[in-house]
Amino acid sequence: MIQLVLNKALEEYKENFPLVLSLGALLLFLAVFVMFEQFVLTSGTVFLKFNTDLLAIVGLIVGVIFLYALSFFSSVVIFGVRRDVQHFSLDVYWNTIMKSAAVKIFILYLFLSIVVYALVFSGLFYGYEFIAILLALIVSCIVMYAPQSIVLDEETVFGAVGESFKFWQANFSLSAVIVLISAALLTIILIIELVLDLFSFPGVFVSLALVLLFLLPFIEQMKSYAFVLKFALIRTSEVHQAGHKAPKPIKINATRMREKHRGGKL
Repeated sequence: MIQLVLNKALEEYKENFPLVLSLGALLLFLAVFVMFEQFVLTSGTVFLKFNTDLLAIVGLIVGVIFLYALSFFSSVVIFGVRRDVQHFSLDVYWNTIMKSAAVKIFILYLFLSIVVYALVFSGLFYGYEFIAILLALIVSCIVMYAPQSIVLDEETVFGAVGESFKFWQANFSLSAVIVLISAALLTIILIIELVLDLFSFPGVFVSLALVLLFLLPFIEQMKSYAFVLKFALIRTSEVHQAGHKAPKPIKINATRMREKHRGGKL
């Protein structure tokens, strides 16, 4: 099943590449992030250090705007998979589902950011950093299908978290492989960043571009396709199509009239 998910995710990425490029609009925020000391750009990620300064509050507002933009583009990428698999029209769902889905995903990401920040901060404060990071990773994994449930199932935020947990229970091996593939791809991007930094190139900007234009959409497409396969009718159809191979063309070794054979004879 993982091979099917990988193949379809790559296919979705290629077919929806113009849509993926829309995530490049988020790179415009980098010009704003470098203006604030509260933002730390590293490892293909943007970290926010918060304090009570007025400039920090402005930076927090910018971060929230960026998070909503990310939520909106994520909902578009996820819906792209639903459109291709279930043949829904984007125009039909634009005014009703897409806008509300982006808001729900934003609330989910915001809540998750607060939980992860609280876990990491408490871990640093009380001296159990490893346990805090591990808990943050577990929480992030548990809710990783929630955006898919919001878009594909039209669930509420809390309902989507529950559906994500249920999907993990039913498809633990598949989900674990998706997490490992995502971690491996992120590691490759981090190595590229380090190599570029060694040669005095802006590796952090390259890694952020790779994360936004490749890693994030590809991961969302992997998760979306895996999640949509929970529907029996869709899974049966997709597996059948993946297993169906076009017949090989029959090679006919014949010679037309008035055409010389390779041996020189008709």
